[in-house]
Amino acid sequence: MWNEVFIEHRQISPMCTGFISWDLSAEQQRGAAWREKASCNECSYHSKMFNLYNEVIAKKRGRRTAAINLSIQVALNHIAISTTGLQKLFLGSNIPAPSTSSMQHSANVVSEIIEEYNQKDLVQKRKLIKEINILRGDNPNIINIQADGMYNNPIYSGMGKTPFQPATQCTYNMLENNTYKHSIVSTRQVSKLCSNKSEHKTKTKVKSHKGHCSANIEMHDSIGSEERWAKDCLLDLKNDGLEVQEITTDPDSSAFRAAESLFKAGTTNTQPIHFLDTRHVSANHRNFIKKMSGLKEIMPARLVSEKDKMLKRFALDMAARCQAEYNAAFDKFNMDSVRVKVHLSYACHAIVSCYQGDHNGCTKYSLVCSNRNSLKTWTEKSAYLKNNFKLNKSENTAALLRECVKYRLGPTMLNRTCKNTNTQKAEATNRAIRATVPSNVTFTRNYKGRVHTAIHNVNNGPGESIVKLCKAAGVPIEPGSRAARGLKNIQQHNEKHKLYKQSKQYTDQRCSKKHELYKIYDEYQEEKDYEKNKLLPTKRLAAKQPQEYRWVRS
Repeated sequence: MWNEVFIEHRQISPMCTGFISWDLSAEQQRGAAWREKASCNECSYHSKMFNLYNEVIAKKRGRRTAAINLSIQVALNHIAISTTGLQKLFLGSNIPAPSTSSMQHSANVVSEIIEEYNQKDLVQKRKLIKEINILRGDNPNIINIQADGMYNNPIYSGMGKTPFQPATQCTYNMLENNTYKHSIVSTRQVSKLCSNKSEHKTKTKVKSHKGHCSANIEMHDSIGSEERWAKDCLLDLKNDGLEVQEITTDPDSSAFRAAESLFKAGTTNTQPIHFLDTRHVSANHRNFIKKMSGLKEIMPARLVSEKDKMLKRFALDMAARCQAEYNAAFDKFNMDSVRVKVHLSYACHAIVSCYQGDHNGCTKYSLVCSNRNSLKTWTEKSAYLKNNFKLNKSENTAALLRECVKYRLGPTMLNRTCKNTNTQKAEATNRAIRATVPSNVTFTRNYKGRVHTAIHNVNNGPGESIVKLCKAAGVPIEPGSRAARGLKNIQQHNEKHKLYKQSKQYTDQRCSKKHELYKIYDEYQEEKDYEKNKLLPTKRLAAKQPQEYRWVRS
């Protein structure tokens, strides 16, 4: 570029000895890129305008887009900040920021590209599941899934603000349970918000006005209808020849009803089987123990406040003990549900005796507690209870403990959790989506694009996702460059971190940390200073006695 300027200047003004520099008064900004021309400070020489950026090959008529503008939008879709946040970063670095309109235009273009590309990627994931089933000798058209949904606002938090459910955007995801990766295979995004506010009024129907409409459900539609969104995802799977057999959800989901209704209608030919998420079952188990009548009275403490604290910690420990027994039996008997049920029928009695101080049954039937040789008992290993914790040996206490154990290890719950599956990967996907669509920012126009970015990130990893999406947007990252090496390091670090968090070393460290925290808590007994409506005390008024009224004749 400079050689071209010097040669041209020498040809036009061969005797000029002036200094050539950028003509800052004529520079033009193109988003985060610039166009400049050179000029001489002595003669009248002015060069042509030079693009200080690479252009993207356009499929439509008009000015070509700067590659850096699309690359920035691909990166922005992976993080929580929006165009306003990027402007603050530029201005805080003393760099002229791109205009809001230009960045929004680039964001709209990139969002549509990402959405289309990720849909194709999900189709490839579904084809891969069929190939894996064929290699395993299984039915290639059967898929087992876990499903969960998330909302931009809690759907029960709008009392007094709106008569509808306060959530206005929702994402429902289905992930396969056929492999250890638990890849996302289907997704559905719904939104009541339209970016074209001047045309889309409250009563305006979706897609009935001029211009772009980002809303795809009406304002009066129930956004919490997970059955409806799950049915859309199931139909996507059906279009690619996959039918759901086993579906794992949390206890408050209605996704199973969607699979069941499709089977009864004859749309699918596979009878769906519903299983409950073990993590949500454990949470419900803890709440069941806390609310159980008569259990607080048998806690070995003197004061009522101490009994309350001990009951909460006992609920945590009992839920963890039951789940640990189930996990150990599930691994020992190689996922044979019949043998697991038989073994746990004996372990239930051992757990009851264990909390009453008798560990003889644990030595024989428990897989996580034993007083044999140098092995520690469950209460000695527990992070929630003290080593000397023991309930009285009475029939009433044993009956209460049996009810606690039966909730999790009874025949009914064992049938609902016999596959020991959970929705942890679905919850992790929700957190990944929350990183790109934070609750304090509303992305009206590009909500779907950002969600698809998060899903592609979960399925492919952060480094690979950026590389693939940049290539899809027409701004490929050159292999072997510093940027490519940096993204490769991010990908490797992410995979290494995931393996570490699944290792026994990490779980042991978390357990020991929990032990230390509870020891500190027992020593200092943290006082809770927060109290609701502390500055608005309400006086309790004495009940008024009923008064006798006499009717006076006029």
